[in-house]
Amino acid sequence: MGQFNYSKKKTSASVSHPEWLGVSSAIGRMANTWAGRYDIAAFAGPNAAEGHPAFFNPATAEVEVNVETCFGDDVTPDMVGDLSDRDVQYEFPRATGAIFHEAMHARYSLWDLAAAQKDLTPAEFRVLVSLEEGRIERHGLTRYPSNAAFLRSTVLDLVLADAANVQSDSDTVMAGELAALALSRADAGSCDESDVCELHDVIESKLGADRLEKLRNIWLEAQRYDRHDVAEGLYPLAKEWVRIIDEAAEENGDQKSDEARSGGAGAAGDMSESEFAEAIRKALEEGAESAIIGAFNDLADTQMSEEWAEQVKEAASSAKVAREALSEAAKVFGTGTADVPVSTSRSTLAEERAPRGDERSAAVQLAQLLEKAKYRDRDETEINSVVPPGRLRTRAAVQGAALKSKGIVTQSEPWRRTARKHVDDPTLTIGVMVDISGSMGGAMQPMASLAWVLSESVRRVQGRSAMVYFGNDVFPTLKPGQHLDRVRVFTAPDMTEKFDRAFKALDGGLNLLNGSGARMLVVVSDGEYPPHEKEAVKKWVAACEQSGVAVVWLSFPDSYGDPAAVNVLRGTKAALEILNLDLKGSAKVIGTAAVKALSAAS
Repeated sequence: MGQFNYSKKKTSASVSHPEWLGVSSAIGRMANTWAGRYDIAAFAGPNAAEGHPAFFNPATAEVEVNVETCFGDDVTPDMVGDLSDRDVQYEFPRATGAIFHEAMHARYSLWDLAAAQKDLTPAEFRVLVSLEEGRIERHGLTRYPSNAAFLRSTVLDLVLADAANVQSDSDTVMAGELAALALSRADAGSCDESDVCELHDVIESKLGADRLEKLRNIWLEAQRYDRHDVAEGLYPLAKEWVRIIDEAAEENGDQKSDEARSGGAGAAGDMSESEFAEAIRKALEEGAESAIIGAFNDLADTQMSEEWAEQVKEAASSAKVAREALSEAAKVFGTGTADVPVSTSRSTLAEERAPRGDERSAAVQLAQLLEKAKYRDRDETEINSVVPPGRLRTRAAVQGAALKSKGIVTQSEPWRRTARKHVDDPTLTIGVMVDISGSMGGAMQPMASLAWVLSESVRRVQGRSAMVYFGNDVFPTLKPGQHLDRVRVFTAPDMTEKFDRAFKALDGGLNLLNGSGARMLVVVSDGEYPPHEKEAVKKWVAACEQSGVAVVWLSFPDSYGDPAAVNVLRGTKAALEILNLDLKGSAKVIGTAAVKALSAAS
């Protein structure tokens, strides 16, 4: 913010404080994203930006941010967190607006500053630089309209405050500079007309309504200018601006533009303040104070709109997933029987028998463990409060302090805690997927036993279950609401694995992702899949984790070492258990894994 110009320093290393490096990195990511560049470096520190809130140096592609001015004297780096996160940006709107402003300089102020300084008189060059402030903000808000609230907060709280320090020997020249720096911002969309109405009246009293309207036409034309790498098209506007101001100065008996000493904060500290300058300062102070509430309301409205839009997007995405799942469930569970699967799979029923004693014993043991697991589901309620206990919400605390400093009385609730209670006897829902591709051929007997044990144990705890086998296609071996009364052994001749379709069918049949109670997905497979199905595994396992569905993956060892599922599931929270082919002790292993997985998921 402040005047756009080259930095007097050759490097910004001196302002890069180690404790602010994380924030500096986030600022760099934000600036590059908004500017559409990749070469911008950012530096944040208490003595950065040469006295301005923030500063962009086009010669070195560096953005500097004064943390004391933009974030506040008492804000530490650990309070900021990751500023590139949108929620954190709402905690620090002044800083976000300042960074956005400098990013727009990096995107749109591509013309040669040094050449313009040679081509124009000092007064014309000052006007050109002042008009550039509103020009880049208007183009920036056209591209990023959701950042208007941040920019308004910054303009009101920082830019207009800086403008109060604009000093000159000539009241008329000062009026012109403030018109370019402040009044033009209302037309750019950076602030509201009500924010600068009092300042407008004071400037109009010095320049006259007709001249001020002519200046407005100039800044509007400047804001429409879109040749961002060539400034020559703006030269006539700067020259005409100076001519109008000098004409008014002569009429007011003031010094003309190139005769008056002028400068920013501190540049002309020896000048005595005129009555007009005092009126300007009061108008700026009153405007900034009264408009801060409007800026805060804009931020709240924008944040709420973005949150609603995200919720609508998520709801639409969730609805699409649910529709696809219901469609697959209708196709898979709505046709055929467990004995004669209707699918393009080449798998056939090779054996059917009554369960053995060891299988019945395993089902009882697993049911006892699942009985414990299903009580892990809990109801959670988030509670906001004025006082501890709970987790401190920094944004609420900072906003409350900011409003208090402005004299606005409000009751903030910066503490949030989660109240949990056990849900009475939640239903246990388990979906089982069994791989029948060729790589699983040697495990079909233990897989059949495992399928019956899982089905029987869920029935014993009065849960809901469904089971599908997947290979070249998907077919059901246990529909929702059914009971697997016999052990059925299928062949495994298929050449591929339709994991994606199998999961959608289970989700649609049992409502795994959007259901209630304790829910678990059990996959029996070695994980030897083609690339697109591996991606489907990661996608659906992640969706289960987000929806509170426990995932237990059961596999068997092969002659080459660990199964491929080890790599497929790396980085997820799925519980992978490698069982012996004789299934000895498998009930305890599966039950223990289920208890842990359901506890973590809930």
